[in-house]
Amino acid sequence: MKRLFENAEVFDPEAAGPRGAALLVEDGRIEAQLEPGEATTVDAERVDLTGYSLAPGFIDLHFHGELVFARGAEFGAALQRSARARPAEGTTAFLATSVAWPGARLRDFVLEMAEAVATGTPGGARAIGIHLEGPWINPEAAGAQPGEAIRACDPREIDELLALAAGTVKLVTLAPEVSGSRALLAALARAGVVAALGHSLAESSAVDAAIGEGLCHVTHLFNAMGGTRHRNPARKAAYGDDELAGRLLGDDRLGCDLICDGVHVHPDWVVGACRAKGEQLSLISDRVELPAQAAGSGASEFGAGGLRDDGQAIRLADGRLAGSSLSLDRAIRNAVAFGALSRIEAIAACSLRPAKLLGIEAERGTLRPGARADFAILDAQGAVAETWIGGERVF
Repeated sequence: MKRLFENAEVFDPEAAGPRGAALLVEDGRIEAQLEPGEATTVDAERVDLTGYSLAPGFIDLHFHGELVFARGAEFGAALQRSARARPAEGTTAFLATSVAWPGARLRDFVLEMAEAVATGTPGGARAIGIHLEGPWINPEAAGAQPGEAIRACDPREIDELLALAAGTVKLVTLAPEVSGSRALLAALARAGVVAALGHSLAESSAVDAAIGEGLCHVTHLFNAMGGTRHRNPARKAAYGDDELAGRLLGDDRLGCDLICDGVHVHPDWVVGACRAKGEQLSLISDRVELPAQAAGSGASEFGAGGLRDDGQAIRLADGRLAGSSLSLDRAIRNAVAFGALSRIEAIAACSLRPAKLLGIEAERGTLRPGARADFAILDAQGAVAETWIGGERVF
């Protein structure tokens, strides 16, 4: 079936700016972008979007959802709930993200997600791969990660996990200073997996060496890493030898992502990061969704007591951040409200830029002909009015 989405303000992240245009879709793919005058004679079912904007579907590189709590028979239902809820926020694809689990738990997650990626998540956003956030990180920069499972990299473990994943691991967050990181980076390079620095206190020499071995990205900039406390006498004891976040901010060899909720990163620093990194910056949610049995419980798989949602973020019992309650549509609105990005830049940071990082920009995160017809329809305030996946309305 052909559908023509007309009279919209189109936010194409590969264009110079928003413009009035029409989008022709057939069999779940974008066939063409048309000027308003070109669309008058097209034979297709028409969808009138007067007063609305059209943008590519959003891609979340860092989404935990309920998956960090679900095991075995519970896992499939938790994944479906998370996937079906995302289109209400304009998200059409995401990387299911782990935490630092012991070996058996991590293997289970990889196997369960590899199967889910292969079979799909009908009626919701598509889980397009796995993001392993640890366990090869610095325990001194663990944040809310379960400390008892953080470990050095054993090449046999990473080879086994990549084999079990069958190509579904797309991104790995690691600390370059951890023992075995060189072997880990080599394995990721062979498998075509994006290597990202995170939960790290690495010195500049370790960062430089890791970049030479394939490191190309930074996970949740400013969070769970050495900070930007210029000439603070307590810095070395508390944060390691290197002002890591500040050093990463100015390194053009590294892209980065950040959590734009105004809690994980102060709005002023969001502005600075967006100006410093430009088109290398993506926005993520780092979203954690608390099932009833986890909220306020005495223990959790984060390993440091119960979790609570304070209405702005997910926190441990002692107040430390343990994830966000952010959605990508809200991250876009926040970035605009903070003065960090224009609307089209913020949309690009949630669509084209993450797609480029993963090497899927011909398929997702774009409005170019031939791409999947995954897009969000936004009202004048930037709220999601509709979401279409594969040319079908799912929200």
